[in-house]
Amino acid sequence: MKSRIKLVFVIGCFFPLIAFAEEAEIILPEVTTYVTKSVEQKIVVTAEDIQDGHYEDLSDVIEQSGIQNLAYGPYGLENKPSIRGFTDETVRVVIDGICVNNAQYGTFDFSTVNLDFVERIEIVRGGFTEGVEDEGAVGGVIYITTKKLELENTLQAEASVKTYFNKNRPLDSYFQKLNYAFRLGESTFASGGLSGNFADNRFLFKTDDYSFLESGAFGAAFSGAGSGSGEWNERENAQVWDAQANTAVTHYFGNGNYFSFGDIFYGAYKNTPGVVNSTDAGIQQDYDNNFTFSLWNPALGGLFNLKNSLAWLCNNRLYDSESENSRHYINTIKYSGSADFYSLFGGRLRQTLGLSGDFTHLDSSNDGNHIQFSGVIKETSKFAAGGGWNFSLPLAVKFCANDQNVNFAFVPKAGAAWEAGLFTFTGDLYRMVQFPNMDDLFWEGGGFHGNPNLKPESGWGADLGVAFKGSQTSASLTVFSNYYKDKIQWSNGQGSYLATTQNLSSAFYLGVDFAASANFLNRLINLSVNGEYLYNRLLDKSNKYTYGKRIMWTPDLVFNLTCDFNFELAKLSLSASYTGRRYTSNMNIYCLEPYLLLNAAAEGAAIKGRFTPYIKAENLLNWQYQAVDGYPMPGISLTVGARYKFF
Repeated sequence: MKSRIKLVFVIGCFFPLIAFAEEAEIILPEVTTYVTKSVEQKIVVTAEDIQDGHYEDLSDVIEQSGIQNLAYGPYGLENKPSIRGFTDETVRVVIDGICVNNAQYGTFDFSTVNLDFVERIEIVRGGFTEGVEDEGAVGGVIYITTKKLELENTLQAEASVKTYFNKNRPLDSYFQKLNYAFRLGESTFASGGLSGNFADNRFLFKTDDYSFLESGAFGAAFSGAGSGSGEWNERENAQVWDAQANTAVTHYFGNGNYFSFGDIFYGAYKNTPGVVNSTDAGIQQDYDNNFTFSLWNPALGGLFNLKNSLAWLCNNRLYDSESENSRHYINTIKYSGSADFYSLFGGRLRQTLGLSGDFTHLDSSNDGNHIQFSGVIKETSKFAAGGGWNFSLPLAVKFCANDQNVNFAFVPKAGAAWEAGLFTFTGDLYRMVQFPNMDDLFWEGGGFHGNPNLKPESGWGADLGVAFKGSQTSASLTVFSNYYKDKIQWSNGQGSYLATTQNLSSAFYLGVDFAASANFLNRLINLSVNGEYLYNRLLDKSNKYTYGKRIMWTPDLVFNLTCDFNFELAKLSLSASYTGRRYTSNMNIYCLEPYLLLNAAAEGAAIKGRFTPYIKAENLLNWQYQAVDGYPMPGISLTVGARYKFF
């Protein structure tokens, strides 16, 4: 059925004062379109969800979305998402159209994001992505949109304190935030924030009679032989001091057009302890800066919107330990541009074209001095064929050149969606390609060395899903399968080196993503669940010890269940996050036991519209667990805090 929608983006829709006066109304051109459904499935987290969850950093948001979190400790220490069994650089992070994965080691530090500055987070599982910002996704993409506009002047402060019930350190962590937004002129807005945090991270954990980490609920009281006869220990050398500063200035100049300057700074001094029995704790200093200029024209000629972004990313890391000192300086210039033709052939075709390019200079005491050029040219065609059918054809060409290494890949994808009443059926087929990062190629140190002869990782994947959306309930189920080869891993080396990077032969993945939500009593009660079941096997017949075995660190089941209660005087939230058994090596000899984290949060109604107290308890079962082998994780904790809105 023909539908007419106003192409009024959030900014233009809620900003009726750009041209002349506050009462003036801006109506962008009306667009006729039949393209109504996206093929890719997304988990959406809004600014309201983030505020209600009182999350410490982005890794908490990911875990609460039913995604595995590979954590080496609590706040400030390394955390990496694992989607469908893929991690590190195979999960891309895109902030306001710019991919921010580190060019040296491929990951992104989730501590650097000020969640109060985030408008929206969209998580796409798998390698089928319709966005044109970047084409590196294998496991998935995390899209982050920052806040650009507040119609009212606001100044808000927040402070909280956290305890792990350690009598030697009753108040362990402190978090302070200050956020502001105000108008510089009739059509110019500024927003930003400051934060300063300290986490001593002196939580308690339990070991058995043989000094191995215990596993189980209630202080590992039921974890098997030796339980109850072990001893409690205090995590040491895990202190984190960090600070964030972010600001954005946005100017609108008619009918939703705008340009924006934004800067995000992060500085941290971190003690990074090793495994539980390690005596070589290091000091890591991070100094990151992300400066971005964006220009958006949402309705050029009534045919397309145009967005251009130019960014300078500066990532500096200094590391000192008893065994090794290292310095890593990364400077990257990134451009990302897209043109979205939203109403072609009578509204039956939507064509999006994208171009991105990176220039990176790396000066590293372990990798050496290198220059890298990389980029992507991508298009996504979406066609409405009638009868509820929509087709999507994303095509990309990507390249990467550094030293003597030049990689080039064509990445085709195709998907379809069919709407039938309240149900939507989707299917897609896609290629996946991941180039080696600079550490993979050039690293030298600590008994490890890179391999400049590495081949790109590659593979094929397919999804088949169904989604239901009613007035009060929604649900989705997606079956996915991947065949992946030449996966890069650090493996046993030869000669004087202990380990090197190698391409593994191939692996097979089969799994199910699931999600559901429902609200009752006029949204008084909200229920949601997100999760993933995964089966995978290694297929390298040349290695009889790993052939047919499960890939290390990948659990069979991960899910999160959340129940929210929205009372007049308070908001309550209960959540349970489960992570299944994981093997510690591809030989599948030893494994980490499953764990269940039960959390609760309560927020009172704002007193006189300004003062809002809250309380949050995490790991109520005091579960002793490991997300990564040998790294203890905290048991029960309690956070008490409050927000105060000055105006």
